[in-house]
Amino acid sequence: MIVAGIDIGSRATKAVLLNKASVLSSVICDTGPESVKTSEAAMQVLLRGTGVSLKEVKYTVATGYGRVLVPFANENVSEISCHARGVNHCFPSVRTILDMGGQDCKAIRCDDQGRVVNFIMNDKCAGGTGRFLEIIAEVLDVPLSSIGEAALESKSDIPFNTICAVFAKSEAISYLRKGAAKGDILAGLHEAIATRSVNLLKRVSIEKDFSISGGIAKNKGMVQKLREKVGLEPLLAEDPQLMGALGAALFARERGQSRNGDGLKIQYGYADATGNYFITVDRARCDGCGKCVSVCPSSVFDIAQENGDQPKAMVREEARNRLSLLCPGFSSCAKSLKTNCHSVCQGNAISHTWDSS
Repeated sequence: MIVAGIDIGSRATKAVLLNKASVLSSVICDTGPESVKTSEAAMQVLLRGTGVSLKEVKYTVATGYGRVLVPFANENVSEISCHARGVNHCFPSVRTILDMGGQDCKAIRCDDQGRVVNFIMNDKCAGGTGRFLEIIAEVLDVPLSSIGEAALESKSDIPFNTICAVFAKSEAISYLRKGAAKGDILAGLHEAIATRSVNLLKRVSIEKDFSISGGIAKNKGMVQKLREKVGLEPLLAEDPQLMGALGAALFARERGQSRNGDGLKIQYGYADATGNYFITVDRARCDGCGKCVSVCPSSVFDIAQENGDQPKAMVREEARNRLSLLCPGFSSCAKSLKTNCHSVCQGNAISHTWDSS
């Protein structure tokens, strides 16, 4: 079974194509101004040379900032859950993850199954993110890919009073005009970012083993600073920037397997750090009567035919990516409505699950 995961980040878009447990293809490209066009372009590149068409991709899960705008995705899952799942796949022993993205940093703690136990994120400003480092690289006229190595060559870190993108930029310019070495300036900034990141990690508690994901994990200078401050050797994937897309593809494989066959249950919903919410349709029990369609106040359901099979109840395509907003949950419906999707379904084919653990 071929599935895909696509991660529409603020700065970069990543995608992974899986066939069972094997990665067939992966891609990293810039995120454009329109997430729809970016996702379609990324998938074209992902499928190129694989002999696989988009129609042959059984299930696609989208994640990242633009996840709800991916037109061909069957479902979307938060990037926090996807990074935890992707890192767990590569390193099952990891319990603490620092995801350093384009516009935020996230400290994540997960269990042995890659499920999120706790997380905290810094999204108040660009400080300590990929965009922040881009700004400083432009000021110092140093290629972004080289700033980590330049920081490692420093003999004397220059202390920074802030890592606010605006003020740090001004400080960097001031030091540069005074004749400070670019490597020393970069080393000081890496030190400040690492300190802030470790403070995030401490708030979720640092447990062995430790991993870093996201594009900044490719920065050797940053990895070295974090290694020193955390006191653990970080386990790094071959390409840490792909961890979110890989996790999304793993979720897609799981969801796709649950949809095979008329006698299996199909789950629609989402999984993130707040918990898991699913509407489940048992295809063996559903007779396609359509009563659930008429009683649902949020118009979540539809009756449709797949692959020539008997028509069955399913969540409307247009509702899948917005299910958390549309469906108030069965408990809420049951309190206000005497007639609901459960009461009209003679085969007990529909169930709702909410797990906040």
